[in-house]
Parts: sequence; structure tokens; C-alpha cells
Amino acid sequence: MTTNNMKCFFEPKSIAVIGASNNPNKFGHIVLLNLIQSEYKGKIYPVNLKEKEIMGHKCYDSVKKIKEDIDLAVVIVPPSISNEVVKECVEEKIPSVIMITAGYKEIGGAGIKREEELIKILKNGNTRLIGPNCLGIWDGYSGVDTMFLPVYKLKRPDAGSIAIISQSGAFGSVILDMASDKKIGISRFISYGNATDISETDLLSYLGKDSKTKAIVAYIEGINNGEKFMRVLKKVSLKKPVVILKSGKSKKGSSAATSHTGSLAGSYEVYKGVMKQCGAIEATNIEQLFDFAKVLSSAPRLYGNNIAVVTNGGGFGVLSTDSIEKNKLDLPNFAGKIKSQLEKIIPSYATAHNPLDLIGDADPERYRKALNIIKKDKNINGILIVSLMQTGPMDSNIIDVLVDFKNSYKKPFVVCLAGGEYVKLHAQTMEDAGISTYEIPARAVGALRALYQYGQWKKE
Repeated sequence: MTTNNMKCFFEPKSIAVIGASNNPNKFGHIVLLNLIQSEYKGKIYPVNLKEKEIMGHKCYDSVKKIKEDIDLAVVIVPPSISNEVVKECVEEKIPSVIMITAGYKEIGGAGIKREEELIKILKNGNTRLIGPNCLGIWDGYSGVDTMFLPVYKLKRPDAGSIAIISQSGAFGSVILDMASDKKIGISRFISYGNATDISETDLLSYLGKDSKTKAIVAYIEGINNGEKFMRVLKKVSLKKPVVILKSGKSKKGSSAATSHTGSLAGSYEVYKGVMKQCGAIEATNIEQLFDFAKVLSSAPRLYGNNIAVVTNGGGFGVLSTDSIEKNKLDLPNFAGKIKSQLEKIIPSYATAHNPLDLIGDADPERYRKALNIIKKDKNINGILIVSLMQTGPMDSNIIDVLVDFKNSYKKPFVVCLAGGEYVKLHAQTMEDAGISTYEIPARAVGALRALYQYGQWKKE
């Protein structure tokens, strides 16, 4: 695969929408509308046998009639003619094709034969293909949007540094929708479906070199070439973190994956071993996908398991301690000199041990003093800050305290902020400043565990 071909998927100068339509209920209409309304600045060419003009754009009855060069073709036609359409794209030397059309190996029987024919067509040229049976691409920077999902139903997220790869279009769209709701920035989103040509391995390889992507999230049902996948995953993981959610873990789940995208799901235990060996971080649910990806894309690596907990709520200190022990991290005592300094800034009725309870009358300034002391403890590798925002002395100044601390502390820390609207407002402001926040201690500690796992693998 050439780099130029891959670039044409994400940064095309021109796009042909084959199967574009004036009917608002058709996928071809939605895709064309999304491209027009996005920030895509390239040329758009609708292709439809029956239309002369669609949404103000001249319509062509075939890509062969378009005189200008086409970088990307999006195919949204019935499976009965879709292979013939791809053949025309190959003959016209269009470098990249996204095939939304379903009805291939995922349905078995005639679909398998149709897919075998598609493979033969692609071998006759240099055209590369994502799909079939996919949503395609949404790009946070170029404005490419080939999804047949309306924006009013699935709001697109802001541009960011996390890339999403999903074998399932439905699951991928939900992740994207949730990312938008959580205000998590996304660099690239790719739903690759049956992986007839371009696979998760090819996409990993490209994103590993992508300067706009700092962390990669992948939802995988099955892999066709395990040896190649392992080699690429290990290489990419050395550059940037990869978080994987593997489905089809059970016997029946594996069977369901085969009928969904025609993939070979294989043994979960084998996949688990591969992920660990190659440096990927495994997520067991959607929450962890986001929890791990956002901290891995923004925080320094955690190269030791010694964690300090700082809170103004004793109960949260206890919950944090339980989670830290469960995740096989440690809560060491503070160094003697550090403990002495802490005793000078906390009330006489508080104790300077780890977890450090600053007591319910703590204000942001007490947090500032405590954190600036703890950061000098060489035995501490990372910090969990749990702030109960509902107490009287706590106010918005805690944001400035933590932003200042982020700029001066070279090791990782995460923040737990639990509560309702007032708390969530502060949490989002911190997120916007690059500080990873979590609603409960268990999720915050899980994020630290992911940082530690990735840091240990890189160190080894």
C-alpha cells in the first residue's frame, strides 16, 4: 500500500459520490449532504444515472464521464451493480474507494462469490478499497464525511488527537457520538467493515505515522492475518498507545462476529496474549476505551506503581485505596521530609499519610501547597487527586491550581470529580486544559493502571 493512496482517503482533493440521490431518505443523499455541509474544501462530483443535478452540483451518469482527476470514490449502490462500479473506478485509476454497499461475505453464499469477484477486480489495478459493508471515514481535520448518518442524529466531535478504528459501523458510530457528547477530540474515524482490501493492520500502520494522532482506539471482531497484525501493532505501540476492545470473546459471540463482518474471530485467550505481548492496552467496555485513550493521549507515562492520593473527602480516600490495591498499584508512605512539610500545611486534626485527607475545610490553596510538596517525593510515580467540589471552601480556583500543577509536574496525575451539573462544568474546563478527569475513583485508578501498563511495556 502506498502512502499516497492512504492519504487520498483522509485528505482527498476531489470526491465522487456514486449513488448520490435527491431523495432525502436515501443513503446517497445523506452522504452527499454531509460532505457539502462539512468543512470539506475539495471538489464533489455526484454520480447517478437518472439525475442531472443534485443539491446544486452537476450530476454524472458514470465516473468515466468526469474529466477531472478523482482522489476518492464513495460507492453507495445496490450489490447487484456495485462490483461493476468499482471496476470502473479501477479502470479510471481512482486511487481510493470507500464501499458502503453491503451484501458481501457477511451474508455467506452469493455474497462470498461477490466478494471473491471484487478481490479479482482490485488486483487488476492500483485502487485501494475500504469496505464493503462499512460507514467509511470521518476526518476531524479535512472534513471528509462518508457516513450515511445525519448530523442532527449523530453530532460530529471536534478535531483532536485520538483516532478510532472500528470493524463495526454501528459500534463505531456510537463511539463517535459519545466522543462528541463527552467533548473528546477525534483525529480520524474509520469503519472498515469486511476488510476485503484495507484491514485494521493497514490502518494501524498509517495512523502510527499520522502526526495528528497521539492515541489509537480500535474495536476489533476478528483478524485475517495475525502475524502481520502482531508485527505492526508492536511497531505502532512503541510510537503511540493503542487501546483495543475485542468482541466475540464467547463461543456464540465469535459466531455472531463471523455473521456480522465475515471475520474470523478466533480464540479470545490468543488475542489477549497478543495484545499484552505487543503493547496494546485492552479495554473491556466502552467506558474504558475513552478513559484509557484520553489519558494515554495527554499524560506522561507512568513508569512506577507508587501512587499518592490527595483528597478533601475521607471516604473517597478509602474508595481510592481499594481501587489502587485491586489494580495492583501501591500507596507508599511519604518520605520523612515530605511528611514533615505536609504536617505544616494541614490542620492539626489531620494526618500526613497516604492517602492524604486535606479535610473537608480544605480550599484550593491547601491543594496547591500539598501538591507542590508531594511532587518533590521521588518515590511517588503518579498522583490521584480527588476533589469534593460540593464543600463550602472549594471553588473554581481549583482549576487554576491544577493547570499550574500540570505545567510544573513532569509525572502523570488524574483527577476525580464526582457530582452533578456544577461539578461537571468544572470537569469539562479541566478536560479542555488537557487534564483527564473521571466521575468515580475506580475509573480514575483504572486510567492510572493503563498508564502504568503502557509505561512498563515501553520500559521493558
